[in-house]
Amino acid sequence: MSDLAETIRRVFHAPASHALSMTLAPACPDRVPPLAATVLQPFVPAATTVAVLELGLAGVPAAEPVHWEARVAETPGLAAWDTGTKVCVPALFQAERCARLAVPALPRRTAVRRLELPLLSARTRSGWSGLGDAGGPARPRVQGFAPALARPRAFAGLDRAMALPVAFRGEDLERVSKALWMRYTLQLVRATGENIRNLEVVGLYRIPVRGTRQVERDPVTGRLLVVLGPEAVAAPRAPFMLARRRSDGSIVCCFVEEA
Repeated sequence: MSDLAETIRRVFHAPASHALSMTLAPACPDRVPPLAATVLQPFVPAATTVAVLELGLAGVPAAEPVHWEARVAETPGLAAWDTGTKVCVPALFQAERCARLAVPALPRRTAVRRLELPLLSARTRSGWSGLGDAGGPARPRVQGFAPALARPRAFAGLDRAMALPVAFRGEDLERVSKALWMRYTLQLVRATGENIRNLEVVGLYRIPVRGTRQVERDPVTGRLLVVLGPEAVAAPRAPFMLARRRSDGSIVCCFVEEA
């Protein structure tokens, strides 16, 4: 205990105090001059009046002596650490006042509780009671439905279909033989009466020989748009040559015969 008392005495030592001068500098007793406005060049149409306003500085500041006094508060409890320290021993932890605790002995055998479980029983119901009048399942309901389809509606749309143009793809002119090509160009010159040098063949198509009412070439796809009539339903197809005049750019056409 002497070592513990010496350790606590060194830790909780009385702090040292020093005197400090806490005086403030004296205030400046000079007077603050009031604000004034000065006009250098007057404005001719308007007259300027300068007025002096009191800003409320009526008193004259003076230096007031301010003295600071340092005081050290004394605590009587701090002096007790220099003389000695007493350790408080609670009566609860004294050896002579503690009672002995006896641990009860464990039982050698474990008590077992007996519980009788009831046996599982199943209940049965005989017959189809409650499902039908005759003791059997109820008959399903049957609904009648006529599987007849609605009558189809038909329209006479052959005229409308024939009024739409039909696209025909042109043949490859490079695959035509020279003899057949000379025969086609000769028939084109005879049918149109133009000079072969003034004609530029645009395409060769196979279209019906009857029922052709209007032809027009699509420059983007190169196909021939033909408006057909009812006569073109069973009409055979023949080669149809389309050419352009170099002089004025007009289109000439005619059917040609194969060999």
